[in-house]
Amino acid sequence: MRKSRRILAIIMFLITGSLAAQNIFIIEGDTLQLQREVKGPLSLYWNLEGTTYRYFVQKNKTMRELTNVNGEYKNTLEKLTADADIKTDEVKFLLYSLKHFTNQYNALVQEDYTYNTSTPNIQHRLGLFTGLSNNKYTTNPDNVIAPVLGLEFEFFDPNLAPRHVAFLQLRHSFKRDQYRYSSTQLSVNYRFKVLYFSGFDLHIDTELATLLYSEDRVNIIDDAGEVIAVEDDRGFSFTAPFSFGVGTDIRVTDVSYITLSYNDIVSLVLDGNGNFPLDFTVGYKFSL
Repeated sequence: MRKSRRILAIIMFLITGSLAAQNIFIIEGDTLQLQREVKGPLSLYWNLEGTTYRYFVQKNKTMRELTNVNGEYKNTLEKLTADADIKTDEVKFLLYSLKHFTNQYNALVQEDYTYNTSTPNIQHRLGLFTGLSNNKYTTNPDNVIAPVLGLEFEFFDPNLAPRHVAFLQLRHSFKRDQYRYSSTQLSVNYRFKVLYFSGFDLHIDTELATLLYSEDRVNIIDDAGEVIAVEDDRGFSFTAPFSFGVGTDIRVTDVSYITLSYNDIVSLVLDGNGNFPLDFTVGYKFSL
C-alpha cells in the first residue's frame, strides 16, 4: 500500500512539474496553456483562442480571469492593487495596456522590481495565390485575360490592431500568345478588415508602392495605321499606384485560410486602358 502511494505521489509530482513548466493551469474546470507576460507580485498571463484574447492575473497564488463585460476587469484590478496608489481608469483591455499597468504596480510594491521586457506580439502569415487578370493598367486592346501567380507575406498585431495588416506581395503575370506582356512586381500593401470575425473577414486592400519589371512587344504604326515594326519594351519602374481591391479570408483550420480577392479595381494615380477591371485571385495562407 505504501509502495502504491509512493508511486502515485511520484506520478503526481511529475505531472504537476510538467504542467508548471508549460504554464498550464486548471481554471474553473478549464485546462488552459497560458503565456506569461509579466512576472512579479502581480503576474499577467494570456492565451489566444482563434482571434480572441483571454487575460489572467495571479497574486498570492490566486489566479483571476479579467473580463471586459461592463469594464469588470478594472474592478478586478482595483481590488487586487488596493495596497498601492495606482489608478485603473486609463487601463485598456489590451495586452500592452494591461502589461504597463502590472509593471507599474509591481514597481510600486517591490523596490528591486525590474520591468519585464516586451514580448513580440507581431504575427506572420505566408500565402500562395493564383488567378486571372486583364492587367487594366497596361496596353491591352483585345482585353486578353492572363494568368497570374504570387506569394504574400503579411504581418500584424492581433492584440493591438487586429483590423490592420501590412503585407509584401510578389506577383507574376504571364504572357499569352495574343498578348505578349508579362511582369514581375514586388509591392508594399496595406489591408483594413472592414468586417472581422473569428471565422472570416472582409477587407479592403491598398497597393502603396510597387517595383515592377515588365516585358512587352509594342507595334510601331505609321501614319496610315499600318504596323511597320515590332519593338521589345522591357525594364524596371517604380510607382505608388494607390490602387484598391477587396477580399476575404475564410478560416479552414486554426492556422490556415482560403483567400479570395478582387484586385486593382481602381487607382488614384494610374490611368486605366478603358477595359473593365478583371483581376481575381484565389489562394491559401497559413500562420508561421
